Amino acid sequence: MQVYTFWARATQHHPATNGQTAGTVANGQADLVAYAGSDISLADAQARAAELLQRRHAWLEAEKSWPQEYPVGSRPLREQLQQRVMNSQGELIAAITRNHYGSRVLNSAQVMFIDVDDQDLIRPLPDPTPFSLIGFFKRLFNPPPPAPPLVPREQLDLRLAAWLQLYPSWNFRVYRTRLGFRLFVTHLLLTPASPEAQEVFAAMRADSTYVRLCLAQGCYRARLEPKPWRVRFHRPPHRFPYDTPEQARQHLDWEQQYTAHSHGYSVCEWVGEYGSGQTCAEAKQLADLHDTICVGTNQLA
Repeated sequence: MQVYTFWARATQHHPATNGQTAGTVANGQADLVAYAGSDISLADAQARAAELLQRRHAWLEAEKSWPQEYPVGSRPLREQLQQRVMNSQGELIAAITRNHYGSRVLNSAQVMFIDVDDQDLIRPLPDPTPFSLIGFFKRLFNPPPPAPPLVPREQLDLRLAAWLQLYPSWNFRVYRTRLGFRLFVTHLLLTPASPEAQEVFAAMRADSTYVRLCLAQGCYRARLEPKPWRVRFHRPPHRFPYDTPEQARQHLDWEQQYTAHSHGYSVCEWVGEYGSGQTCAEAKQLADLHDTICVGTNQLA
């Protein structure tokens, strides 16, 4: 997980040739864009962005294929850093950032959060019965009674019970979200790319988009604030990083209004704890932080 205090963007026009574009194309020109972060200063981030932009320009001029700039699991979080979370030894264990639509997000490289959608939980399993023409006509003219609808909470309970039967030392904190569930794994630390993480992602039917994001950025993510449209508000006026001080000021104004609109909503509702009851120090620290900010009994958003 890579987070930076300062971010900068550099932009350059480039002729769109051979189908190669790196941004919005207009009149045969493409906006070539590079972002870079720094913990030193904004000027350092700007210098890094300019250097990266020149490298990308050289690649396009040479008509080379686009290189892989970041190894899997190391893409920096290009989001506004709100807080670094350190453990008792002074080591970084999490960061709170503000995502592209304005909500704060808790990011952790090793404390596992799992995002599970209702629709994935009630998705029926494939029918293992081999196709039979006789069976097809039997079902066509004498269909079986419809199966009772699946209930997401019951399906999750079954999956947790099956997992804990195999791995009794595991422990989960479970929360209800607006469209599904959020699970915290509390008894041990796991990186997203580890075999254990991939196995539990599959067993709990974690949201596939969420899993891809965790792998790309090398961290787990848990949204701490409502999505703006769920509290009848609009997205931020500008994307981070901001190009001018005026854009930054407008974003601060947006944050104040967004906070006011979010009053009376919760992101999660506590469901319960499943498993061994074991909780490591880092997981307890993040669970306490998470619960303080976003758990409640108000309308979920």
